[in-house]
Amino acid sequence: RPRDPQSKGKVEEVIGYIKQSFLEGRIYTGIDCLNSAALAWLDREGNGRIHTVTRKVPREMFMEEQKYLLHVKPYSEVSSTVASFDKDGVVNYKGNRYLINTGMMDAHIRIRIEDDGEMLLFYDAETNDLLAKYPVTEDTGQLFKPEENYSRDRVSLTIIKQYFAEYEIAQEFIRRMEQQQPKYFNTHCIRLYRMTKFYTIGQLLDGIEYCIDNERCSAYELLAYLMYQYGEHIAKKFLPNQQYFNHLARSKEIRREING
Repeated sequence: RPRDPQSKGKVEEVIGYIKQSFLEGRIYTGIDCLNSAALAWLDREGNGRIHTVTRKVPREMFMEEQKYLLHVKPYSEVSSTVASFDKDGVVNYKGNRYLINTGMMDAHIRIRIEDDGEMLLFYDAETNDLLAKYPVTEDTGQLFKPEENYSRDRVSLTIIKQYFAEYEIAQEFIRRMEQQQPKYFNTHCIRLYRMTKFYTIGQLLDGIEYCIDNERCSAYELLAYLMYQYGEHIAKKFLPNQQYFNHLARSKEIRREING
């Protein structure tokens, strides 16, 4: 470990021991000869003598302990590619098209694709959020859609419930959002999860309180209020242009409603 005082002395002690007991006075005749001599010396001096702490011979201890050693898993090379998606949330990769749930992502955001030969993992290159995963296939010209048992929507709902676990007002907001927006509830969950990346918990709770007081529990209303209260520059970082202007219009309405 770098810059670890506890390890530094131990490492230096071993190096000093090798220099004094093995290298000192030895005539160098080539690297291969030196390596062979070092292995023979190590087997004789290091592994063949009784250890002062364990009182056992290291070579014999290894023969006993190796029965319980696990094989190192084969290294699988993972390739990484950056791609874009079209207006339908489809990413083209190696002759196939993959449907990605991009939520509120703007078209300029890039998708990072990791391919380990067995699975394709699609990430938001900016936040590292996992967007979708598909098995690698040799087929081409296919359109792949997420499996029914893999729902990013439900993942987002679980995450935001955990994020707001200590705040009953936020839990109430989520319940009301599901009641008031049943058809688009999953989409609102994704958008709310996206907001947690750019706004503090205090800002979000302030907006949630406003939404509950005005009985308008939706991610759209929440973000419009946040734009009114905390400025438009934050939302501009992640909202697509059209959605940005829609939310901006609503935030101006909120300003008039509050200020008169």
